[in-house]
Amino acid sequence: MIKLERETKPDYLSDEKVFELTESFKATKKSVWNHDHIKIPLLRSSHSKCAYCECPLTSASNYMEVEHFEDKNHYPEKVVLWENLLPSCKKCNGAKGQHDVIGDPIINPYVEDPKNHLSMRLYRFRAKSDKGQSTIEVTQLNSSDRSVFCRYEIGEKISEMIDLGFERWNEYLVRNNTRSKNKLVNLVQGLLNECQPTSSYSASTATNLLTDPKFIELMSLMREADIVSEELDDLILKASTLVLDYV
Repeated sequence: MIKLERETKPDYLSDEKVFELTESFKATKKSVWNHDHIKIPLLRSSHSKCAYCECPLTSASNYMEVEHFEDKNHYPEKVVLWENLLPSCKKCNGAKGQHDVIGDPIINPYVEDPKNHLSMRLYRFRAKSDKGQSTIEVTQLNSSDRSVFCRYEIGEKISEMIDLGFERWNEYLVRNNTRSKNKLVNLVQGLLNECQPTSSYSASTATNLLTDPKFIELMSLMREADIVSEELDDLILKASTLVLDYV
């Protein structure tokens, strides 16, 4: 989970439209929020990922649902209130269900930074606060059969790429030419691209990469050789904003 920035309320949700849709829901219980004018800007705001688990929402097997942070059963007057809507995968939305976030608060990533409430250990989130613990349990962020396994697969691939990075570093030391340097830099750039806010499971990926002693050593060696570009530094800076405490 990462901090998200909410887009400006779409013109579609005028005061009149909000009233109309809200009254329609109260009368019929229909999914009045299931509209592209709502779903598309929500999806953009989360980089096409679930606001909770960060799984991609662009595949047929993992489509987006409009999630009501303050649930529609307890708070029907907020069913199309823009500030109350989040993009979610079916599993996180289903797990949260009718949970009352007023009585038992969880993290709203559009309002606060999850880093204040969550840390990480071996691809699993750990709580730094009661709100963090509630979030993990309510949205099942540590579900082994989906979230943890996906984080693990990406993490193992990153470990393999770090080892390959050292092979390319040694090749660069021997050849000391542009081709070997570019091969190394391109690999590191590819690793860092997986740790950007737009990438799936980026909180986990950024945390595991930027706290990995071997990657830290590799970057130190590259800096000493003066082959860390401004572009790489910019990617590192963006990724570092997502890093959770590693415990």
